[in-house]
Amino acid sequence: MRSIQLDQLRRFIADSLTRSGLEEPVAAITARHMAYADAKGADTHGIMQLPVYAGRLRDGGINKRPNLAWERETGNTAVLNADNGMGHYVAHLAMERAIELAERGGVSFVAIKNGNHFGAAASYTRMAADAKMIGFITSNAAPLLAAAGGTERVLGNNPFSFAVPRREEAPVILDIACGNVAMGKLTLAHTKGESIPLGWALDKDGAPTTDPLDCLERGGSLVPMGGHKGYGLALMMDILSGVISGSKYGKEVGRIGDTRKPTGVGCSMFVLNVAKLMPLDEFEDRLEDLVSMVASSRRAPGAENIYLPGQKGSETAAVRAETGVPLPDKLADRLRELAGELGLEAGEYGL
Repeated sequence: MRSIQLDQLRRFIADSLTRSGLEEPVAAITARHMAYADAKGADTHGIMQLPVYAGRLRDGGINKRPNLAWERETGNTAVLNADNGMGHYVAHLAMERAIELAERGGVSFVAIKNGNHFGAAASYTRMAADAKMIGFITSNAAPLLAAAGGTERVLGNNPFSFAVPRREEAPVILDIACGNVAMGKLTLAHTKGESIPLGWALDKDGAPTTDPLDCLERGGSLVPMGGHKGYGLALMMDILSGVISGSKYGKEVGRIGDTRKPTGVGCSMFVLNVAKLMPLDEFEDRLEDLVSMVASSRRAPGAENIYLPGQKGSETAAVRAETGVPLPDKLADRLRELAGELGLEAGEYGL
């Protein structure tokens, strides 16, 4: 392992994406959201994905100069046709619009059509929480989960996030996908040469496996969280993101690893303006009372603390702001290779 400082990481991402063909403002916003993931410890959604995005930009899987268009706008809803543009950038624009609509109308719903992978969902709901509103976002993805009782990949490990603002503390943020783990954790385990715990993945015949390649390359699938409950959530998230936006859904959604083809990812988000329902001070008082009940509740034997959703990520971000982001040796090697491919000096970024 080696570490890279967050400012160096952010600059390397932005410069790499600019060299890959994105305009500087698009690259900068994308780097912001990717670095957010690395800061919070969501390592599977940050710089680890940079070589994939660079390959998709190089080979045409992502449109470098999309014709972004707002469609079917009302006072509270809108659809952004992303024209296969960079996922982080279009999700950022859509959340900005959702916040604007909620400021006026109290609640908003914005969908993204023809989008791309956007990294850590919490990075966008955090935007709503920072505006003292409650945010939600979901997206579909290439099929990785089988339906309950099935063995065929038919639904994505579809992520969703909620963020709720607090008075003086970091927001309460739930950011999860419908599988027991993200596919990136299997990739990370394979990169490190490690096996995976039982309960993460199934092989092509639906049997539990500890070999990440059974799922990564041999037709297996991820295990839904809670069995049939995770499957049901994945289906609902696909309806909310893929079906309702006019994007692809189910088995139609493309893989981000297929660098030459659009993914057709769909996304949706809503924002709730708390102040339209009750005075913000009253809401914050009530929320603090609830989180205090939860955090101070009786702990199980051996438990040192009861964490709120998102709290561990905030603690990790505070540590990594000082120590930097740890990079596995294989990932650091790949990033140095990418720097050479793009004509960048890896050493200038601490790589």
